[in-house]
Amino acid sequence: MTMSTFPRPIVALCVLFVSLPALSLAWGWKGHHITGYLAEKELEPEVRAAIDDLLDGESMASVSAWADRVRPRRPETAPFHYVNGPRGVLVPREEDFLLPEGNVYTAVLGYSELVADETLPRQQRREALKFLIHFIGDIHQPLHCGFSDDLGGNTYTVLHEGRRRNIHRIWDTEILGDYLEMEVDEAAAIIYEKYTDEERAQWVSVGDPRDWVIEARRPIFAGLYPPQRVDIEGEDEPIAIVDDLYMEIWQPIAEAQIARTGSRLAATLNAIFTTGTSPFDPLPIELPLLPDPEEVPADVPAEEVESPGE
Repeated sequence: MTMSTFPRPIVALCVLFVSLPALSLAWGWKGHHITGYLAEKELEPEVRAAIDDLLDGESMASVSAWADRVRPRRPETAPFHYVNGPRGVLVPREEDFLLPEGNVYTAVLGYSELVADETLPRQQRREALKFLIHFIGDIHQPLHCGFSDDLGGNTYTVLHEGRRRNIHRIWDTEILGDYLEMEVDEAAAIIYEKYTDEERAQWVSVGDPRDWVIEARRPIFAGLYPPQRVDIEGEDEPIAIVDDLYMEIWQPIAEAQIARTGSRLAATLNAIFTTGTSPFDPLPIELPLLPDPEEVPADVPAEEVESPGE
């Protein structure tokens, strides 16, 4: 479907989103796996070989949700999955970007440095790569760059297909629509073919993770939160509705964010593994990025733990 065939509201939103400067949505495991597949398509051959070796043959897709799975046993990494900014202001403040406990912005900076550091023990560098793959996904999801007072939309209740959900869960999972029923490689192939090499080049030209945060917040200020209504039968209090029209309008935006994530993840790894340095500014604060090698917890199956949201 081309943009010209979208209903007028979708065209307006898409034009707004892709025309704003410094553009580029965390996803459930399916969205993260798709971004891993997309990134692998854009890796330089020698970089892909180096990553395959560091991951001991695991694919980027298969490790992309690892950071969510170990989060309950690695509580110090919980703040690394999101960054918050104030309501009414698109650009987070300096203190929002540089929280002492860290956030997804500083996590991307820090883990990029660790992946580039070939003096690290192999196990630590491998863990840093798995965190980096995940957090570059998280930083592109609007509600991982949202507001602290509703926990990134986790406390904003909506009705979707007759069930109560929160808007964060909608954007982590349900927003993917038909892609949820597909195999990951099939979904990734469809999304990849919807965009041109010129578009991918434009996305990777936006290389500062601060700009990724600002870009991910733009949909929030363009109507991502559906308004509460008082005319819903059976509801005593106002509640927002996520209906077919909402999904029709916003799924293309989420899809584009996933595509951007894949391209930027690939560009980041291409830079790290070809130059031996991080392509980003130095990490300006100290963070507990890695435990001692003996303290790294055993992995757990992906299907046992859902993405915990913000």
